[in-house]
Amino acid sequence: MLSELLTGFTTMLSSPEAMLWCVIGVTLGTIIGALPGLGPITGMALLLPLTFKMDQLSSLILLMSIYLGSMYGGRISSILINVPGDGGAIVTTFDGYPLARKGKAGYALTLSAIASFVGGVFGFAGMVFLTTILARYALMFGPTEYFSLILFTLIVACGLTQKNPLKPIIATLLGLLLSTIGTDMVTGEERLTFGFVELWDGMNIAVIGIGLFGISEVLFRLEEKVTTRGMKTDIKFSSLFPKVSEVVSNTGSMIRGSIIGFIVGVLPGPGGLLSTFLSYTVEKKLSKKPEEFGKGAPAGLSGPEASNNASVGGALIPTFALGIPGSASAAILMGGLLMVGLQPGPLLFENSSTIVWASFAGFFIANVLLLILNVAFVPAFAFLIQKIELFLVPFIAAFCFIGVYMINYSFFDIWLMIIFGLLGYFFRKTNFPLAPFFFAFILGPMLEDNLRKAILTATGDLTVFFKSPISLFFLIATAIVLVLPHIRKNKTEKDSSTKNM
Repeated sequence: MLSELLTGFTTMLSSPEAMLWCVIGVTLGTIIGALPGLGPITGMALLLPLTFKMDQLSSLILLMSIYLGSMYGGRISSILINVPGDGGAIVTTFDGYPLARKGKAGYALTLSAIASFVGGVFGFAGMVFLTTILARYALMFGPTEYFSLILFTLIVACGLTQKNPLKPIIATLLGLLLSTIGTDMVTGEERLTFGFVELWDGMNIAVIGIGLFGISEVLFRLEEKVTTRGMKTDIKFSSLFPKVSEVVSNTGSMIRGSIIGFIVGVLPGPGGLLSTFLSYTVEKKLSKKPEEFGKGAPAGLSGPEASNNASVGGALIPTFALGIPGSASAAILMGGLLMVGLQPGPLLFENSSTIVWASFAGFFIANVLLLILNVAFVPAFAFLIQKIELFLVPFIAAFCFIGVYMINYSFFDIWLMIIFGLLGYFFRKTNFPLAPFFFAFILGPMLEDNLRKAILTATGDLTVFFKSPISLFFLIATAIVLVLPHIRKNKTEKDSSTKNM
């Protein structure tokens, strides 16, 4: 295995063309990822035609580099202007943007870049050592197991385990309700479309996310009559980068996020979006100061970022080993493989061993290049955010409108973004949490889809959820996290009453 990997690095480094496409890919990917609503799928799809006349290794390296670069780039706009570049970067806004508001934009960008690199390296190691093993276990997850996993994630991530869960419950239910808009995939009936053809396919996640976070931020700033003069900015070199001790203190969150991201990435379907939610939830639960999450907690940034990038390596495992895409982005990559005559599956490692191992080496090299590129440009980003302070509100607004229009070239999406921007503004003014609403909106279709598939497969037998060991494990875990806060609350009340006596 190590000899094959060494051969892969030799092949990659001895190919100037592949190295050039790697540099081009990570650069374009970073730019594409930073633009709202685009992300790796759009970037790879746009450049897929270029691979027709390229050699196998170069085409594969270009697509993988764009994939990775987009995952890195999505965090930039999330941190600087509270507008997520893509779905996987949404969680980054929760603590990345508050850090930027405190004058720590450079710190947040550097920490997130390091976390992304750690996640990427973890994904690389997993690809090298665990591809053939984990690909088999990934097939053990069917609709039953996915339903229980997503239910567990929804309950925990939406804050339904809090002592006072009323507002999170309302936000979650509203998110679940709106997630049902569109065409029922089983019956073909329209649900809550109100006659709008544009809603037949449901509402685009990126459009809703940009409205909730970007437009609501614009409205908030307009109301307070502030520009970034109200935001602390500091471009002193010493303040732009975290200290070594600060990076070390977040190592645990990066490792946990990497493990979560890699495992979830291996499972066909969920991808980085679900892994970032899980990572954020875990870090908040493990933190000694959970109240700081949402206000600029470094662990709330480093964990999900590592998770997001580790999921890339995980998603490529079933893609290469089984010919089953681990995510939508991996599906585009698989299309690129087929276009240049590479057939994903068990025989790929036998028939095209050199190309596969060289691509693994390219995956690692791309991560190194992205770390250098993203850290090197931190001073430029910090300088930029200070210089455009007077124009930040119109800049954010323009960024949102252009980004949303570019998704489907639809003015309907713009109106949808404005509506959800107003909803996000209302939530923030009334102290309703945005995260549970958005989590539920994203996870709702996954939850419903897997529930219905599981019931149809079991011909209506609901006990199927308890027959699967994996499903049963997540259901028990869900019950525990729901009951545990109430047990603690009762214990605290008893202890306080005992002391008063």
